Amino acid sequence: MNNNKNSNLKTRPLQTAINIVLGCAVVALGVQTQILQKDQISVRELNVERLNVMEPTGHPRLVLANTAHAPKAIKQGKVVFDPGQRPGMIFYNDEGTENGGLIFRGKKVGDKIEHGLHLSFDRYNQDQVVALQHIEQDGMLIAGLNIVDRPQLDFDVYMELALAAEKGDQVAIAKLEALDVNKDGSVHGARRAFYGTLNNKAMLQLNDPSGKKRIEMAVNAKGEPQLVFYDAKGKEMLRLPEQKELKP
Repeated sequence: MNNNKNSNLKTRPLQTAINIVLGCAVVALGVQTQILQKDQISVRELNVERLNVMEPTGHPRLVLANTAHAPKAIKQGKVVFDPGQRPGMIFYNDEGTENGGLIFRGKKVGDKIEHGLHLSFDRYNQDQVVALQHIEQDGMLIAGLNIVDRPQLDFDVYMELALAAEKGDQVAIAKLEALDVNKDGSVHGARRAFYGTLNNKAMLQLNDPSGKKRIEMAVNAKGEPQLVFYDAKGKEMLRLPEQKELKP
C-alpha cells in the first residue's frame, strides 16, 4: 500500500507538466485558428467589383474598381468633383488625396474603335504631370509618354477658378493671370514634351511653357527622318533636311 502511494506521488508532477503543455498547445491552436486568421487569409480566387486598400488612419491608399464603382476625385478624403466612369486603379498620397492611376477601357461601337489605356502620376494637389498612354479612336492611333506642366495651385482652388474663367469671369481670369497660370490663355497647364508614335509617325516633340511646339524630331512610316525648329509664334525657322513637310 505504501509503495503505491509513493508511486502516485512521483507521477503527479509529470502528469501536471503534461497537462500544462497540452493546455498551452490547445490555447496556441485556438489563437492561430480564431485570431490570426482574421488578420491574414489566403484564398485561391477572389471576385470583387471594388477593392479599397486603406491606411490605419482611415484614408485610401489605392482603389481598384470596375466602371460602376469607380471612385470620385478626392482631396484629403473629401470629394472635389466627379470625373465620371473610369475603371482601373486610382492612387492616393499620404494625405488621402488622389495622385495618379491606371485606367483602361476598350470596345467597338459599330465600325468605330474606342480603346484607351492611361497610366498617370499627378503633381502634389494637382493634375497629371506624367502620363503614359495608348489611344485608338476616331482614326487616331497614338502611343507615348506625355510630360505636362501644371500650375502651383491646389487642384480644388484651380478647378473653381478655371471653370469660372472659362465662363468669362474676369475676376477669376485676373487671379489666374496673377498666378502665372494661363500664359497662353489656357487654364489647364501645358504639355511640354511628347515621345512616342502618332499615326505611324515616331516623334520627339518639345514645347515651350505655353505649350507651343518649338522642336520636332520625327521619322515617318517610310523611314524618312526630319528635324524642324519653330519660333514662339509657331512659324517654321529651320527644317532639316530642307524639303516639304514630312508625311506619315
